[in-house]
Amino acid sequence: MKNSKYTAVLLAAGYGSRIRDMINEPKCLLTLEGKTLIEKNFEIWRELGIKQVNLVLGYKRELIIKVAEKYSNDFNFKYFFNENYKKQGNTFSLLLGIQNIRGNCLIFDADLVYEKSILENFIKNGQANQILVGKGSLSDIESTKTMIDENGFARMTIDKRALSKEELKKYSFAGEALGILKFSAEQTKKLASMASKFLSKEENLHLNWEHLLNQYLLTEEVRICFSNSDKWIEIDTSEDFKIAKSKFEMIPA
Repeated sequence: MKNSKYTAVLLAAGYGSRIRDMINEPKCLLTLEGKTLIEKNFEIWRELGIKQVNLVLGYKRELIIKVAEKYSNDFNFKYFFNENYKKQGNTFSLLLGIQNIRGNCLIFDADLVYEKSILENFIKNGQANQILVGKGSLSDIESTKTMIDENGFARMTIDKRALSKEELKKYSFAGEALGILKFSAEQTKKLASMASKFLSKEENLHLNWEHLLNQYLLTEEVRICFSNSDKWIEIDTSEDFKIAKSKFEMIPA
């Protein structure tokens, strides 16, 4: 499969304060099945024919670059640095990663682990602009809950809080966002423009991309792609990592 038309953007600048009890390195260097999370991404992308990769780095970036260099024959890497990663959230990292892309892009949170078929199906389904979602629960405060309108377009992504009665009346729950987004060249340019305006307000600098996306989704037509697979997890805490090991290494959590 050739997917050279896509640029993969990996947001890996964060400090990962909630998992400091397990690792003092970037979260994407956690190891599953004998590979770091970033290597697992690279190997899936290589199998799917992705060539262009933008890495947005911050905390201990030299460690990630060292791993990436092992794959320099497989990808055309470009590096972007969020120098103030503790104050500038991953909306800022997102802008760094997409602002110079002239084609289609795939955006990834670096703390996500997933099986190859999930991404493969997401890429090949034919829709240009989509949020990848999986099974989730409205009652899960921590999860990024994706809400759609009556026409099936994503209109909100909500995390770290419950939805209001007004939001539940207006929209339907589609699932939990995995942390993978897909955009056409035109929409990538629009998202970058909106991110730039969003970040021009100092109070937005620390916010994650879900907040930017909520503004973007109000005016743009973005579909959801639902995956039935449960072979994925976003790793925020040591408990998440235990669950990841049970999913991918068959070790009881």
